[in-house]
Amino acid sequence: MPNDAPFRGGPPEAKLGCPPSATNFGLNSIAVLIVVGTIGLLRARSKPFGDEVLVLCGAVAIPIIAMDVVFLKVHRRPSTGLDWDQIFAPDFGRVLTKLLGLFLVLAPFALFYWMTPEYNGSFYDPLYRFLRRFALTFAIGAPLYIFMIDGQMRQPKDAYWQLGRVALGRWRDASKTDIANLYRTWLVKAYFVPIMFVWLNGSARNVVSFDLGTASWANLRAYDFLYDFIFFVDLLFCTVGYAMSFRVTDSHVRTAEPTMLGWAVALFCYPPFYNLMSRQYVPYDSAFFGRWLEPHPALRWAWAIVVLGLITIYVLATIAFGVRFSNLTHRGILTNGPYRYTKHPAYVSKNLSWWLVSVPFLLTDGNPLSSLKRCIALGIINFMYFMRAKTEERHLSRDPIYVAYATWMNENGVLRFLNRVPIFRYEPRVVLAHDALAVIQQASSERPATPAASPSEAMAVGDPFAGYSSRPPAASGGDPPGVSRETPEKSPKSP
Repeated sequence: MPNDAPFRGGPPEAKLGCPPSATNFGLNSIAVLIVVGTIGLLRARSKPFGDEVLVLCGAVAIPIIAMDVVFLKVHRRPSTGLDWDQIFAPDFGRVLTKLLGLFLVLAPFALFYWMTPEYNGSFYDPLYRFLRRFALTFAIGAPLYIFMIDGQMRQPKDAYWQLGRVALGRWRDASKTDIANLYRTWLVKAYFVPIMFVWLNGSARNVVSFDLGTASWANLRAYDFLYDFIFFVDLLFCTVGYAMSFRVTDSHVRTAEPTMLGWAVALFCYPPFYNLMSRQYVPYDSAFFGRWLEPHPALRWAWAIVVLGLITIYVLATIAFGVRFSNLTHRGILTNGPYRYTKHPAYVSKNLSWWLVSVPFLLTDGNPLSSLKRCIALGIINFMYFMRAKTEERHLSRDPIYVAYATWMNENGVLRFLNRVPIFRYEPRVVLAHDALAVIQQASSERPATPAASPSEAMAVGDPFAGYSSRPPAASGGDPPGVSRETPEKSPKSP
């Protein structure tokens, strides 16, 4: 077979081994232990001091970044685009152009925050207090970071520089693909960071101040605390992930979801869109298993343990990201932790937990049609997550590392029995043979993955789908690695 010949179904050699993961689940788990210890110290204090959220974010970010640099040498990965062996040679003119590009990216979002009622309510006060407090730090830190990174980049004319050149009238220096991807990346941050940060503030206060004094076998207070704590850890890792997006730690965003379908099914699960949909179209809540099983304490606790087990799998999938979590983006392929067993552990476990928590199948009003409607509503939500999984796979399949991983999962995943149904089996539309085989060889020899090109570079080397159209994506070397989960909404009580 010629090296550039496309073939279907992935390379048969994929069974040789699973590609290496961009993160180390064991190192990330150490941060969880630090968080647990920090929570214990905060709960032991007689009164809050106001910076609990920042302390907890530091308990995740600092140890993970430090361990990633020391043990994984993430700063030396080819995918960073940095060369630490070359002479440090920043260009002041280029840095100023990048700063102009950064301003042009942030300005539209700042204007949108300022002019829309949604972002002027008290709900977002915690975020605005944080931004005002650290505005000077950001104003000084951003130029310094860009200056330092510019001097070590192998290809320093990135999307920020290109956008700055557009503002200076040098259109020919820019790639529409790179600039569009840059704006999509910041759109992800602009939408999700405010929500996650505000939710984290509320969740942290609840966990730190939760009263366990009345917990007993006769009630579910201990279950309530563990449920809230698990989702707090999830929110904590997610918020840190959005914030800690840096090329120097190889946690930067490579590409953002390019299709409207991918965005639509993801945003369906978050406010304000889900608030409308859940209220008017897919209401499925009618009961709580705790009330249903109240006459049977042993069965109720067994049921609660199963629910906690499912959402523990969910949060472990978030922990696997380390500081790389972000919806709708590529930030490194995950193949360890829960992702060693299925491509979408968070979606599977959380969707199952909703059936057990909300028990929509119960006959609560004597009308079986009401129960049927609730089950259909929750089934629709499950289908939206199925579509999220499919759009993620299509997005990530531009990367041969993901193609190799997903093909390996076809034969080794715990849910591989579902492959008998064609819609569940991973089938890449087009795979470049030499790229996929290279990934498998790297996985077998445990060598680091080769660096991936930018979207515009992919077009230059002949990736037929590098323009990010809605056509089936090619798993070529055109796009960098991406994560295999884009987190669901963070409201623990509803999708």
